[in-house]
Amino acid sequence: MKRKSTTVTLLMLLSVSFLVMPLSIVLGQLGVNIYLVNPEEEGVVGQTVNLQGTIDTTNGEYQIWFDKKLVANHTSDGYYVNANFTIPQLPGGDYTITMRDASKNINATYSFSIAQAYYIEALMPSSPKQFQEGSDVVLNVKLTGLQPDTSYYANVTVELPTPLSNTSYSQLVELIVSDQEAIAIAQVTYPSGTFQPEGSITNYTGSYKVYFNKTQLLAENHIFVGFTDLSEYHRGEAVMIRAIGYQPNENATISVKYTKNTAIVHSETTTASSEGIINSSWTVPSDALIGDYNITITTENMTKLILDSQIFSVSGYTVKIRTLNLAGEPVPQIVVEALDQATNTIYNGTGTVDGIASLNLEKGYHTISAFWNDVEVSKVNFSITGESMFDLTCELSNLKISVQNEPGNLIPFANLDITYQYITTKQGVSKTDHVSGQTDISGTFILKSILPEISCTINASLYGIVFNVGNNTVTGLMVQPVSEVMILCPNRILNLKIIDYNLAAIPNARIEMFEVTSGLFHGTVTNTEGKVTVEVTFGKYQLRVYKDDVLLNEILIEAYSDTEMDIRCSLYNIQVSVTVIDYFEHTIPNINVMLNGPGIGTRYATTHSNGTTTFSNIIGGNMQIIAYPEGMEGSFEAISLRVEEPKEIQIKLAKYILIGPFLIENSALATLIVILLAIIMFVSIEVYRKKQSKPAKSES
Repeated sequence: MKRKSTTVTLLMLLSVSFLVMPLSIVLGQLGVNIYLVNPEEEGVVGQTVNLQGTIDTTNGEYQIWFDKKLVANHTSDGYYVNANFTIPQLPGGDYTITMRDASKNINATYSFSIAQAYYIEALMPSSPKQFQEGSDVVLNVKLTGLQPDTSYYANVTVELPTPLSNTSYSQLVELIVSDQEAIAIAQVTYPSGTFQPEGSITNYTGSYKVYFNKTQLLAENHIFVGFTDLSEYHRGEAVMIRAIGYQPNENATISVKYTKNTAIVHSETTTASSEGIINSSWTVPSDALIGDYNITITTENMTKLILDSQIFSVSGYTVKIRTLNLAGEPVPQIVVEALDQATNTIYNGTGTVDGIASLNLEKGYHTISAFWNDVEVSKVNFSITGESMFDLTCELSNLKISVQNEPGNLIPFANLDITYQYITTKQGVSKTDHVSGQTDISGTFILKSILPEISCTINASLYGIVFNVGNNTVTGLMVQPVSEVMILCPNRILNLKIIDYNLAAIPNARIEMFEVTSGLFHGTVTNTEGKVTVEVTFGKYQLRVYKDDVLLNEILIEAYSDTEMDIRCSLYNIQVSVTVIDYFEHTIPNINVMLNGPGIGTRYATTHSNGTTTFSNIIGGNMQIIAYPEGMEGSFEAISLRVEEPKEIQIKLAKYILIGPFLIENSALATLIVILLAIIMFVSIEVYRKKQSKPAKSES
């Protein structure tokens, strides 16, 4: 029963481990496998397929074959395969997708089908050209996923625009099969040429729908036919108008309206030709606004079944303006305004991180203005003739701020809090901005692209304390690429007294001070009274006190103001007492004691009658103390310890016993005792023997 329970527990642990294991690892352990294909079962020629799976080789090469065509060849991500490929030009039917681990030549397969796909689309003129009324339109009709030895036909239908969408024209055409590409195609020209249904026309403006077998909706598309030659224009370009289907010599009015405000920008009368065709042209004026326009042709009797009305646009050109400061550096987030002098219309854009603002402007003269936080910093006149890019220099300076101490050393990592005021150009409002920064390793900070000729308040601080309160205002920055400002980090006077454990002065003590942030160094030596005066730069210092190269103390002091302080070196001039005891913990006099410590070398002393000796003027730290009887240096006891204050230390000579004035080793004493016991036993036996022998002699 216990064995069965253990097996069940093991299986449960393995199941949990499998569930929490990363998918790529799990699948990688499953070998070469296809576990997802999208679309799942079938697709059409030219469609993109996503395949996911695993192979046995981590970061290995894999191949994907569709039937006998290699469609993908890449490297796996670990064991994981995620690939896209295009269904090749093959006949319709069932195929096998094969994924191969190229290193191990192991395959995984997946069944997939190619279905038939139907297409119909017009051969369009290049934009912005468009079909005009009466034009012939070439329709491309296509079928993929063919079955072998089969003929294919398409019923091509063209449906007129609304409201005549119930009127359509159809023709059955045979598709020509290409043996090499397994594709069937046909080209149909509507309304003339190969397309011959009676009455078929492109006489109306609007969207014509085209169908591949309309009743089955195998494929559909649309074609727009207008009566202008283009769908968009620029100022000064001619709008060529061709409209058909009017009565011979019929009078008509052509009007153009701006769609945003429905204002009529052009109106003219014209007469249709004897064939009922209206041909006219109109030049887009030099003050045309950017936007959409509605152009309409109307007649008195409105004989045309669909009103000729369409939209065209005056699109403008993409003009890119790169804003630079006086140092020639790109300035981001500058608002650029372009005043179109012909229309008194303002167009604007905002610069990206690389300082480039994109505007849509038409031909003509423009006044280009740049605004930094609503302050105009540049203004130029520019003639737009087409797509262009140019640089616009703005009156913005770089402000280089350096922080240094009185000797001229630059101070890194000083925090800067910068506040400045300015007045906006359009509103005349006073604004205040705030910027924070920090000097770099070289002790400088550059505030990019700031207004010149303004006043700044710059508060510099270290450790959260401002050190330049009386030195924090900058006025009248020059109009130049870079303005430089120097901020003084002041000195502070430290009056220090170095004292020992007993509060006595330590003369000739060496002091080293390192500023925590800037690394500034100061070194000095105390006078005979243990005092020293140090002038240091504002900051926080790691202070170390040495005596004869021995580190006595290390503390952190804040030199934010003039300071007077005592620094106690509690390791210096302390007293160490050593007491030596024997096996029975009796004190032992006349024992040699050797003390080895930092800064004092080796000192020797002998225990007094009370078994104790004292070492004075000791520098604390790691010490070694050795005790041994006179003339017996090899029989010693030693201890190592750290002493940081006056201390009484006890050393036990456990191998010795003090008897009267004599110091005897334990082993010798034990031997002596054994000998004495033997003598006593021998004497006792002899005495007993003699007492027993006396009565025997008297009887004889």
